Amino acid sequence: MQEFLQYAPIGFLVGAYGTLVGAGGGSVLVPILLMMMPNESPAKITAISLAVVFFNAYSGTVAYMRMGRIDYRAGTIFTVAGIPGAILGTMLVRSMPRQLFDPIFGTLLVLIGGWLFANPLGSGRGDEEGSEPISGTRMLIGSLGSAYIGVVSSLLGIGGGIIHVPFLIRALHMPPHFATATSHFVLTFIALTATITHVSMGEFQGELSTTMYLGVGVMMGAPIGAAVSTKLKGSLIVKMLALALCFVGIRLLARMF
Repeated sequence: MQEFLQYAPIGFLVGAYGTLVGAGGGSVLVPILLMMMPNESPAKITAISLAVVFFNAYSGTVAYMRMGRIDYRAGTIFTVAGIPGAILGTMLVRSMPRQLFDPIFGTLLVLIGGWLFANPLGSGRGDEEGSEPISGTRMLIGSLGSAYIGVVSSLLGIGGGIIHVPFLIRALHMPPHFATATSHFVLTFIALTATITHVSMGEFQGELSTTMYLGVGVMMGAPIGAAVSTKLKGSLIVKMLALALCFVGIRLLARMF
C-alpha cells in the first residue's frame, strides 16, 4: 500500500502532463526515476519508463480518437518506420553506464527545450486549422525521422514525444493539436515494442509492482490531460513542454556536480 501511495500520484501527474503536451510522459518520468533510483542501471529505468509511457500513450490515444485529432495514415506509416529503431535503442541501452546516460539525457532535454521555447510554432500555421493531407515527400521525411526518433527514444526511455511532436510541427507542418494526438498514437506502438523487448531481456525483475502502480496513475491522468488540451492554444502547449524539458534537464545535470 505504501508503494502504491508513493508511485501512483507520480504516475497521475506524469500521465496528465504527458498527454497534455503529447510527450508520453517519459521525459518527465525518466529524470524522476533517475533521482529516486540512483543505483539502478539505465536499462532498468528505461524499461520501467517505456512501459509507463505505453499505458499513458494508450489511454491518451483513446481520448484523442474520440476528439478526431489523429492522422491515422501518417501515424501508421511513422509507426512502421519507428519500430525497428525502438528495438535497436532498447538493445543499445544495456551497454550504457549511468555516468554516460545521465549527462546525455540532461543535455538533450535542455537543448530541445530551449529550441522549442524560442520558436514554438515554426510552421506558422494557426492553432485551429485541421490537419491537411501530408505530401509524398514529407511522408518520406517523416518516415526517416520516425526511424531515428525510435532509436533515440528507446535508448533514453522517453518514448519519443519530446522529439516527435516538434518534428511533426516543424518538418511536416502539422498543427500542434493534431501533432500531439498523432504522436500519442505512434508512441503507443513504439513504447509497446520497446517494452516487449525489455521483458524478453529480463529487465523487469523486481520492478513489476512499481511499473504497475505508475501505470495505474498515468491511465487516470491521461484523459484529464487530453481534456485540458482542448482549452489551450497550440503555442502554449509547446511552450509548456519546452519549460518542463529545460527544468528537468538542468536538475539532472546539476546532480553531476
